Amino acid sequence: MAGSYKIDNMNMQKLWLILSKDSFVCADNLKVILKIAEEGGIDSESITYFQNAKFDMDELSDLAQTVSFFGDRLIVIKDFDISELSDQYVEQLCKTIEDSDGTHFAVLLTYDDEKTVNSKKYSPLTDLAKKQGLYSLVKEINDKYLAELAQEKAKSLGASLDKETANYIVQNVGKNIALIMNEVEKYSAACNYEKITKDIVDAIGVKTLEARIFDVIDLICNKKPVKALETLNILYSQGTDEIAVVGALATAFIDIHRCKLAKKNGISYQTVHEDFEKRSNVYRYQKAMNNANKFSEKALEEIIELMLKTDISLKSSAIDKRHLVDILVTQIMMKGMAR
Repeated sequence: MAGSYKIDNMNMQKLWLILSKDSFVCADNLKVILKIAEEGGIDSESITYFQNAKFDMDELSDLAQTVSFFGDRLIVIKDFDISELSDQYVEQLCKTIEDSDGTHFAVLLTYDDEKTVNSKKYSPLTDLAKKQGLYSLVKEINDKYLAELAQEKAKSLGASLDKETANYIVQNVGKNIALIMNEVEKYSAACNYEKITKDIVDAIGVKTLEARIFDVIDLICNKKPVKALETLNILYSQGTDEIAVVGALATAFIDIHRCKLAKKNGISYQTVHEDFEKRSNVYRYQKAMNNANKFSEKALEEIIELMLKTDISLKSSAIDKRHLVDILVTQIMMKGMAR
């Protein structure tokens, strides 16, 4: 269920501990907790926020032990990575939570590595949340999950969004929940809350550098140099510099080379994805495998060498940088035609 990243238990808790790799998940869950608190009689005057890993523990402890004139209170700890909490802070925080009466705690933190979360250092806090409240560890969100989330968002706004277009939006935007939600809102308004189509997404949508580079390579493969350069101009107009463009092109062609060798040995693009960039978008390798047919193995090796030479020139030459990238695109196209 796409909405499972969000709290669905609407009961008041002594402690909510929400850990996610995406800060949007924490922010969205905080909205739910604040709604629960409001329904439980905790007003805004009885809510205190601590937003730094080195918060004043004495201040927090004193606050937790002070009975609010208006009833229960809520203490929110948020906006930093759990790895920034010291052993001493974890120990003191747990003791403060256990000793408090009439105070509720919402701890919403990000994490980078699940091994860190599962380390002995944080077990007192996670164990306490399991015993006296609610503990949610939101693992890495995959593309299928994000596409379903986009569809749910469109539906909530009264618009329709099919699976294929939802996947296309995720491919363009990347793993950024907040940006996907914003984009779906924009597309819904653009289609007058009817049907979101690929044409609407292409016309007004945001695309990551990686997604734009996919477009450039597709245009190169289809021998459309003018369109390829026009797409690069879109990137330049968005403030992307030429070195970043060549770096993204190089990454894409290294992927194509890997997939070319994999295909030759009967290996799927899914396996290449697992072996090299498991945390990246699998679509990246699907595209690379499709484009591998457009170039010979020798041509790909020569293109990667051209990338290196262009990168060096961009960083050391006084020649117009965009001119160098234009030449590179033309050279890549010629290599593809010569296969």
